[in-house]
This record gives sequence, structure tokens and C-alpha cells, in this order.
Amino acid sequence: MEYTPPPKPQLSSRANAFSIAALMSSGSSKDKESPENTIKPLEQFVEKSSCAQPLSDLSSLDPHGDFSSSPSSLCTEPLIPTTPIIPSEEMAKISCSLETKELWDKFHELGTEMIITKSGRRMFPTIRVSFSGVDPEAKYIVLMDIVPVDNKRYRYAYHRSSWLVAGKADPPLPARLYVHPDSPFTGEQLLKQMVSFEKVKLTNNELDQHGHIILNSMHKYQPRVHIIKKKDHTASLLNLKSEEFRTFIFPETVFTAVTAYQNQLITKLKIDSNPFAKGFRDSSRLTDIER
Repeated sequence: MEYTPPPKPQLSSRANAFSIAALMSSGSSKDKESPENTIKPLEQFVEKSSCAQPLSDLSSLDPHGDFSSSPSSLCTEPLIPTTPIIPSEEMAKISCSLETKELWDKFHELGTEMIITKSGRRMFPTIRVSFSGVDPEAKYIVLMDIVPVDNKRYRYAYHRSSWLVAGKADPPLPARLYVHPDSPFTGEQLLKQMVSFEKVKLTNNELDQHGHIILNSMHKYQPRVHIIKKKDHTASLLNLKSEEFRTFIFPETVFTAVTAYQNQLITKLKIDSNPFAKGFRDSSRLTDIER
């Protein structure tokens, strides 16, 4: 009988990442995944070009302590610097507003939690933003990433209904950027429409091959929105260090990644606010308190 090789998940996360990168760079047409569930070539360019930069240049926050700076090591630092950069005069004019801010404020007050699963779970509330001050004639790439708030792991204390520090953060996971699938946008488009990241999925699967953002459970995270001015002579982002970009952070979107909701009030608010949770609202399985 012919020997069948073991399935891919047996690979280490480092070996797996490089095998994916090799697949993407080879231009193979054998990829049978749907476009939504596959790491886009643009994301690959961003990931490879950013990871090639010295780690010391990328972040002064250093949320996880000491990393190996070996070129072959898996990139775990944020792919876009966490240190504020001085934007050019043109980029400084751009502003970004968080849509549905009132809803985010309600969650933030309770301590937002986001479910992460092996197959990937969409965020609710969804990050939706609108831009102003962009050049209508220029083209822009809009991206999102999620970075750790600190180097701590948390636990939920039910008797106090609050989150407490439980120790040092778990080892860092591969850093990823989500490039909005409609990128590049024209400035004119950005002035007229809202940019929604409803397709972003969160996972705790280190071997994920679908471009989902990989997070550690019981850790706190901050989503970030980035806008990059696309240069005419580049087909893709080959080097983030040479690109003009702005980063926008909304503190009310900080959340704790969980595999099951810890705070009952968060569960209730999610069910009450999410239009896709109608089945839960109508379910006879809910107790009176949960309703």
C-alpha cells in the first residue's frame, strides 16, 4: 500500500509559515481556497518586507520581551511600527473616525470580549471607519492589525466581576496584517464611503493558513487602522519603511480575547446589539436573566 504523508498541521508554526510563503511566491495556480479565506499576495508582500526589517526598528513597546532577531525566525513583532512616526504634511491632514462609537463605548465600559476559535470568528462590534482629508486623486491602501496592549495574561474574577492580572503573557504569536480586500481605494471613494472590516476573523490556531489574525486567549489587544498612500510605480507594498502611512488607534476598541464569554453582561449586550443574534434572542433556551 502506498505511503500517505502526514497532514500539514504536523508542521511547526515556523515551518508552516515558510511553506505558505513559498507557495504564494511561486505563483502556483493550484490554490483551491476561496479568495476570502486565503492569505492575499499583498499581505504576503507586506509580511515578508516587514519581517526583513531589524526588530529593533519596528517597536519600542516590545510587549513580549526579548525576541530572536534571526532572519529565519517567525515574525512576531507588529508588522507596522508601534512607535508614532511624524507623518508628512500631506498625510498629517488625514483624519479617521470610528463609526458606531456609541456601541463600542457601551462594550468598553463593561470590558469588551472577543471570541477566538480554531476556524476563525468575526468580530462584533465590527471595526468601521471613515476618512477625511485624503487627496481625491490619490490611491490608498487601508489595513488593520491587532497588537497586544501589554505583556500580561488575565483571568476573570466572577466574584468581583472584573479582570485581574494572572501572570506574564504567553509566547508571542505570528504577527499579521489584514489588508482590506477593496484596496487600493481612490481618495474620492474614501471621502464618500465607510470602510468596514467585517470580514476580519480572529483565531487561536497558530497553524492557520487563511490569513486570520492569530491571538492568545485571555490577553488584551488593541486594533489599529492604517492608511498607506500607494505610489504609482509600485504594484504592491514592497517595503513599509519607505511608504507614507498613518496609524489610527481608538482606545474604546480594546478587547480581551476569549474562547468563551466570561462576563454575562457582555454576552447579553452582544445578543441585544448584534442583528445576526436574533436566533439567540428568540431562543427558549435562554433563562429570564439572560433575556
